[in-house]
This record gives sequence, C-alpha cells and structure tokens, in this order.
Amino acid sequence: MKLIHKSVIWFSLLTITLSSCDLNLISSLPSSNTPSTSSSSSLSISEGTPSEVFDFFDALSIQEPYFTEHYRLPTMNIPQGSMQWIEEGFTIQSGLLIHPFLPNDLQTSITLEITYLEETYRQSYPITFKSMIDAPYVNRVPELRLSLQGASGAISIGDDYSRGNASIQYDLHGTMVTTSIPSPYGIRLRGHSTRDMPKKSYRLRFDDNTSLLGMKSSKNYILLANYIDHSHIRNATVHYLSRFFPTLYPIDYRFIDLVIDGVYQGQYLMTERVEFHKNRLDIPFDTSNGRVDSGFLMELDHAGYYRGEGQENIDFFLMNGRPYYMKEPNLDDQGYRPEHFQYIRQYIEQVYERLSTQQDVSDLIDIENWIDYFLLQEVSKNVDVGWGSVYMVKAPNGKLMHMPLWDFDLALGNANYIPYGPTGHWGWNEFDKNDFFTLMMKYPAIRTAFKQRLMTFQQTILPELDGWMIRNRQALTSLNSRNLTIWPLNTCEGWCPIADELMRVNRYEDHLDYISDYYQVRTEWMKNNI
Repeated sequence: MKLIHKSVIWFSLLTITLSSCDLNLISSLPSSNTPSTSSSSSLSISEGTPSEVFDFFDALSIQEPYFTEHYRLPTMNIPQGSMQWIEEGFTIQSGLLIHPFLPNDLQTSITLEITYLEETYRQSYPITFKSMIDAPYVNRVPELRLSLQGASGAISIGDDYSRGNASIQYDLHGTMVTTSIPSPYGIRLRGHSTRDMPKKSYRLRFDDNTSLLGMKSSKNYILLANYIDHSHIRNATVHYLSRFFPTLYPIDYRFIDLVIDGVYQGQYLMTERVEFHKNRLDIPFDTSNGRVDSGFLMELDHAGYYRGEGQENIDFFLMNGRPYYMKEPNLDDQGYRPEHFQYIRQYIEQVYERLSTQQDVSDLIDIENWIDYFLLQEVSKNVDVGWGSVYMVKAPNGKLMHMPLWDFDLALGNANYIPYGPTGHWGWNEFDKNDFFTLMMKYPAIRTAFKQRLMTFQQTILPELDGWMIRNRQALTSLNSRNLTIWPLNTCEGWCPIADELMRVNRYEDHLDYISDYYQVRTEWMKNNI
C-alpha cells in the first residue's frame, strides 16, 4: 500500500474550509459565525505514482466549505481499480454522508481510498459539520416562504387549516438555494395568550412527512413568534441546554425568517410539535393483547381548562384542583378504550399519593429524569411550571417521566406579575407551585441529588451555554436587526407581562447580556439556598 502524504510538494488539488471547533464539541466558533478559509489540504507525489491517480483525486474533490445537511459524496468508475470513502467517527450510508446535527459545529476528517493497478492510495481531508441550531449569520438566514390559497389570505383561528404551498431559501453547504417543498400544507394560529398578540404564532401541518433544514421528518412544525420575548432566545436556550441531559428529550429548532404571501413577518423559532412520532418523540401507542399500559403523553394545562377545552374524565382529570390532559393517545386512535384513560389517571394519582406520604416511588417515576426536568425549570424560573405546558410521558412498561420542556417565553425574568428576579424559590413556591416538584423536594435524598446535579450543571453544562451565547452573539444581533424593522424594542401591545426594566432596554445586545447574567446569578443563588 502506498500513502499520499500531507506535504506541500504538489500543487493543491483539494481545499476544504475549516471552522475553529474541535472534536469534543465545546470550542467556540469564530466571532463572525462563518468558517475560516485559511486552511487547505495538498497531495504530494510519491516516486512512481501514476499521474492518473492525481486526476482521480482531483475529480473526486469535495468543494463545499462545510456541510449543513446530509451530503451525497462524489463517486466515479476507476478503470482497473476502485474507490471508496472511509468514515471516521461519523456515518456513511450507501454513499450518503450523514450529518450528525450536533449542538456545536464538529470538525473531523474523511478519507478517500483509491485502488489503481493493484496499488492503494489514501488521503484524509478535514471536513466541518455545521450546527443547524446555532443562529445563522445575516446572509445565511433561512427564509420560509408560505403562499396561502384563496384571495383573502386569512389564516384560520379555529381547528380548521388555511391551505397553501411553501418554499424555503436556505444555506446548502455554503451556498444559498431556494427549493419548493413538495407537500402542500395547512396553517392555523396556535397558543393561548399568544393568539391575541400582534405577532402571531402558527402551527404548520404538511400533508406528508417533511424534513425542513435537517429536522427529522414529520408533518407538524410550530412557528413561535416570541413576541413578548425581546431576546427571542429564551425558548432556544432551554432547548439547547436540554441536549446535555441524557434523560430529557430535546426539542429540535431552527432560527428562521418567515414570509407569508410575500410579506415579511419577522424572526421566528421553528420547532417540533410536542407529539409522539416515530421520527421524533418515539413512544408507541401499543394496545397489543389488550394492553392498557399503552404509552401516554399528558399535559398540565390550566389555560385549556379555563377555556373549557375537553370533557372531564374523558379528555382530562382533576387532581388536587389541577387539570391533566391526555394528549396521546388520541381518542380516535385505533385500539383506544376508556380503560386507557383510567389506567394513566390511576397511575398518576398513585405517584401523587406516594409522594404525599413520602413512600418509595422509585418503581413508578424516573427520579433522575424528574431532577433534570425540574432543575431546568427552576434555573430558568419558568412562570408556567405550575400552570401549563408541563408534559409527562410514559412508555409501555416504563416509568413516568417529565418531558419535553416547552414554553419558556415567560421565564428568565420576563414576567412582571411575579418576583421575577434571579433569586428566590419558585417551582415549590406557594403561588402557582408545581405539586410534583414540591413533593419530591421533601425527600432529603432527592433534594441532595438535585443539588449535586445543580453543581454539575453549573460546572460543566452552563459553560456550554456561555460558549453558545458568545459565538452566536453577532449572528443573533444581525438576525434580529431585520425583525426590529417591524417589531421594535420598547413596544408591546395588548397583554404585556414584560418587566419595566426590560421594556426600557434600548439595545438588543443588552437583552442577551440580561439572560446570560440571569442564568449565572440564579444558579449561584440556588446552589447556596437549596
């Protein structure tokens, strides 16, 4: 076997752009949030190497500076020989380079092996997988373009969907491209209090499973307006942090600009919908052999209850005056029976009873998961932890778990009707407390484990968020500049829970600093006061 070495003897045939990120996934990107273009890889001549070999390597060279989604590797027929790409810490499936979609950019390498005239030649090249959950730089912002059918262009408020077609402009391996989305879609308003805000949030439902910007294929997407969050990143930071907790399911997201019928709507956070799906939160509804422990998704939801949604003891049940809705299975699912609702109700009530009497509950709940879930709720001082968007799941034969985290626009100091500062207990506070959180923290062993997990969070996970904030600062600021043209700072119409001190902030960058400081101060306070 002959090796082609990385020396600078022969003129460069292959250039791969690098980004300053390393394999342990924790180094920051360049401040410009764009890859460096200073490094290249060269081929060298070994004595006796046929010139055809260099032609093969040249023809198979990868020109893209980085990868933003799966990539079809170049291939060719080698006369009197063969070629193959060799994976090094990532996956190649039938010639497709699989993007790992990690929290941070990943720099690795790929090896091209060519066999010619019974001799084998190899060369490794650096490549970069670009994170898709970082904020895109201003000239790389994905633009989701929705066209509504019908002259009115009105978007449905109720359960019906307005119909339309969509396209998306996005960064494909360093080049901005525009492509039509094959599946038609329906769209309607979503949310509770957010429905009445000037900047609307939407639920987008395609007719067919569809992947947008590398997100796992599904029919449903949520477009969050984040109208009352002038930083536009409170939800994103919590979803980002959840990726470092193995017991939690991290909601995937992308920063996008939204255009409807040619009119720019502003900056949005496109996310998954909270639901069971084989490509996302994959918990099956299994009714085989008459099973009643079939897989469940439950939600604490006061807002839906006060709006009169659903029927008690069919769609939801009350426990200690708090409404728990069964979101999955759907009552129309094949195999569903009323016994399923009764099973999950009795299970949750049993958990509550055991916690109330401080009995062993480890056979019913995943304690580590509960600690992780409520730790992120408490670190962010989420207003709604005792109110709504609090989800629980139970897989068949599994324990009760809390996930996914959802709805954090009224967190991290962004609510004027509570003691919103970074100090003070909240989730087990008497006002709007979460019963399950309050009860579990009465166990000395759980409270000790909670504090130990908090220490780990402060020492190893919070620095990940600091790095994310630093490397995304310029991109977030640039991204928000266009949004400010139609949704300026210091404005908030209708119900406006934003604290006065945040309403007085005149620079977008100061909102980012506020959130960064809030995480630090609150984590330190919790460490000293649990």
